[in-house]
Amino acid sequence: MHYFCGMDIVFLIALGIIGGLIAGMLGLGGGIFYILIFPYLMISKGFTPELIPQLVIANSLFGIMVASGISIVGYQRKGIFPWKEILFVGISASIISVLSLNLIVLQPWFSKIVFNSLVILLMIYILLKMYLDLKLEKKEDGKITNSQSIASGGIAGFVSALSGLGGGIIVIPLLTLRFRVPLLKAKTISLAMIFISSTTMTINNLIAHPDSLHPTIYTIGYIVPSCIIPISVGVVFGSMLGVRWSTQLSRKALDVLFMIFVLLVLIEKSIGLFNSSF
Repeated sequence: MHYFCGMDIVFLIALGIIGGLIAGMLGLGGGIFYILIFPYLMISKGFTPELIPQLVIANSLFGIMVASGISIVGYQRKGIFPWKEILFVGISASIISVLSLNLIVLQPWFSKIVFNSLVILLMIYILLKMYLDLKLEKKEDGKITNSQSIASGGIAGFVSALSGLGGGIIVIPLLTLRFRVPLLKAKTISLAMIFISSTTMTINNLIAHPDSLHPTIYTIGYIVPSCIIPISVGVVFGSMLGVRWSTQLSRKALDVLFMIFVLLVLIEKSIGLFNSSF
């Protein structure tokens, strides 16, 4: 069996802290960071390129599950926890995400090119939408109906399964820009939805039976414990700190941070798509 050395573990814990910070501050679950780093981690350990998309999504979702769970506790302690919206969004996201995972992601034709193309289109849309709305006055007086909650969860679940981003990158702009839900409430709904759907998909990934992974690295389904466990340790500390910082930063500062991470993902996936085409 191949195991990570001491320096690898310290590095992975540090990555987990960064992912946790993003989860707590922006309500994204950290997936926007994990899909940047996991391809390189999996390639460096010798996994074949054909399996990279499935491995990236599966292990990203595991990290997202931990980060969102810890962040939810932090927001609940601050008295921000809209149960009804969370229930409708979370259940809808879970159902759609599991269906999308099994019918699309775990199919042989779901390649790295398809994966990168999907993420790029998604990042371009979100970046343009947020840029256009950045200078507008943010009204936070809206409410979301049950049907809107179900639709939002379904869209987020689909995106989460296909991209490994956790769905928060769709839910937060949708709730704040379309339905004018207050940002802290939107982040709490997003994190709870992410936790429910990512937990469901993680269970699915743990019991999956891939045809072949790596002969010397221990895996459980599509999950790589030697990679994700140290990251999860860092996530715990990063998420708690992120929740604290989130309530101290202004709305504009959080929007700018959100856009920066979206831009980083867009650049990295565009480079990956270009390299895959030649």
